[in-house]
Amino acid sequence: MKTNYEFKSSIKNNKISLPLRVVFVIVILLIIFHIFLPKALPSFFLSLVKPFWSANIPDRNLLQPLSQLNQDLLISQFKIENEELKEFLGRANQEKSVLAYILKKPPFTAYDSFVLDIGKDKGIEVKDKVYAIGDILIGEIDEVYGETSRVKLYSSHGQKYEVLIGENSVQVNATGRGGGNFEAIIPRDIKVAIGDKIIIPNISNSVFGIVGEVLVDPAKAFSTVIFSYPINIYEQKWVVVSYE
Repeated sequence: MKTNYEFKSSIKNNKISLPLRVVFVIVILLIIFHIFLPKALPSFFLSLVKPFWSANIPDRNLLQPLSQLNQDLLISQFKIENEELKEFLGRANQEKSVLAYILKKPPFTAYDSFVLDIGKDKGIEVKDKVYAIGDILIGEIDEVYGETSRVKLYSSHGQKYEVLIGENSVQVNATGRGGGNFEAIIPRDIKVAIGDKIIIPNISNSVFGIVGEVLVDPAKAFSTVIFSYPINIYEQKWVVVSYE
């Protein structure tokens, strides 16, 4: 019985000591490398991990076309913005006009309003007119702060303005419907067509809006003309504020 117990005990000791021996051998090898070949140790580990590093690095040949595409898109965007700024600066260079960047627009501001990056620091005042690209009148300054100001768009709901519609320059009252849209009530016998231009008299000779729909009710003596700005005002980045 004793012999059998000693045999089992010996097997257990061997099972426990084997991992310890492996660790001991590794530690000895590391010490030898560190003492006699100090430069070889980092190289050894580098060779082990290098395949894993290289697996995470994108192929340079794949990156080059993507990089070129991004560059082309940026150049194209810069050209567009450069042309827009040239058009703006044509008016901004006039007396009492200044270029402004739109800091905030809906949904980050009140509906039909913009926040500009200029204010009292540039001499901006309430009622100053605001123009978008193409010399399009879109609103007025209604609040001024130290270095910012707020634009209230003419399309704000319920706002009323006198406008001229169509080739015959029919003068009517237009009402803002919100979101860059307006409506005007006109006598039914006045001919207005989709695509007719809208102008604000005595303020700007540029196109203020374009007729998009004419609602005619045979039972009524009046028609409803729906029109909107000739641009998407929510895609604008720059405006010109005029002191006129």
